[in-house]
Amino acid sequence: MGTPEWALPSLEALLNAGEEVAGVLTQPDRPVGRKQVQTPSAVKVRAQELGIPVFTPERVGDSIGQEALRTLRPEALLVCAYGQLLPQSVLDLPPQGCYNLHFSLLPRWRGASPVQAAIAAGDAHTGVSLQKMVMKLDAGPLVARSEVVPIQAQDTSETLGARLASLGGELIRDALPLLSGGAPEAQPQDEAQVTICRILRKEQGRIHWDQDTAVSLERRLRAFTPWPGLYCFGPDGKRLQLTQVEARAESDGGSEAASVPGIVLPEFFVGTAEGTLQVLRLRPEGKGEMTATEFLRGRSDWVGKHLRAS
Repeated sequence: MGTPEWALPSLEALLNAGEEVAGVLTQPDRPVGRKQVQTPSAVKVRAQELGIPVFTPERVGDSIGQEALRTLRPEALLVCAYGQLLPQSVLDLPPQGCYNLHFSLLPRWRGASPVQAAIAAGDAHTGVSLQKMVMKLDAGPLVARSEVVPIQAQDTSETLGARLASLGGELIRDALPLLSGGAPEAQPQDEAQVTICRILRKEQGRIHWDQDTAVSLERRLRAFTPWPGLYCFGPDGKRLQLTQVEARAESDGGSEAASVPGIVLPEFFVGTAEGTLQVLRLRPEGKGEMTATEFLRGRSDWVGKHLRAS
């Protein structure tokens, strides 16, 4: 059970190990892009290429999802970035259990956005965990955990997620002998160390210059690349998407005005609640991406004015 490209290494690991993949459950085709073209998930595309039966229930617990699982009669379920919560009726179905590959070192970052949360929080490292699933979100006992993975200074959720996906495939491969018996030894998670991350919302990309620090904004942009990104509104009221930024010291920006939240300074330094953010690349509303230098060349009147949250 999986949906995005991040789930593919896990599927490939099962196949390369000679396991019989009776079927794949993935999210239904969704509209993508400005033209909202109905697009299948990466897992659906790959499964069809391999000739594996594919099922796309809107909810895995509905009659279609339940019937698909009863037809497949799986001995075990492996879940990776599926995008749906499994009801108890599904967890109880396979005799060897349900296992979830999660992109964090549990119990840190239980929830829907562990890769983004780790970058945004400034974590130095992360990893992947394989847990036996229970009804409480990501709270099941741990069957295996990967080695520690350093988070690089320039990592985005795309680059870090890709590395974790590959590592997850390796973890699945190594853990298969443990799972084949149906009752692998598992370690309970330390509830005192739990942190939670939520589903990402578009609003989380909005900049509040008087509340956000330069460091937190630089981290959030990397965490929210490719979505929801980081954005604000210019003096003209039009949306401004920031695509590359760099956190600087409080004194950067060329004047004391750098400490004024939201004010635009030469070279596109912007004051924040703490520190100065230099905008390096951006995408103005209705236009393509460009360097900040190119933008200010045509909008020098922005210097000394304020960027806004809305």
